[in-house]
Amino acid sequence: MKQFYKIASCLLIVIALAVSCSPLINANTTDFTTGKVQEILFGKDGYTAKLAATNNSIYLVTISRANLLDPTQYKEISTGETIQVKGDVFKVAGVNHMTVRVLK
Repeated sequence: MKQFYKIASCLLIVIALAVSCSPLINANTTDFTTGKVQEILFGKDGYTAKLAATNNSIYLVTISRANLLDPTQYKEISTGETIQVKGDVFKVAGVNHMTVRVLK
C-alpha cells in the first residue's frame, strides 16, 4: 500500500508540473508583431526590450543570437525605435513574453 502512495504522489507531482508549465510547453509561433521600443535591459548574450505593440499590447521580447533562426539578423536597437518581431509567445503572471525568432 505504501508503494501505491509513493507512485500516486509522484504521478500527481508530474501532472501538477505539466499543468503549471503548459504556457511554456505550448508556446506558439505568431505572425509579426510591430511596436515601439520603450525600454531595454541588456543581458549576457542579448537583451530584453519592452515593446508597445500597435494592437495596444505590451510585450517583453527577448532577443539573442542563440534564439534567432538566422543569427545574422541580430542587431542592437534603441529606445523609441519601431521594430517587427516574430517568435514564441507565452504569458507569465499575465505579462506577454516573446522569444524572438525573426527580427526585422
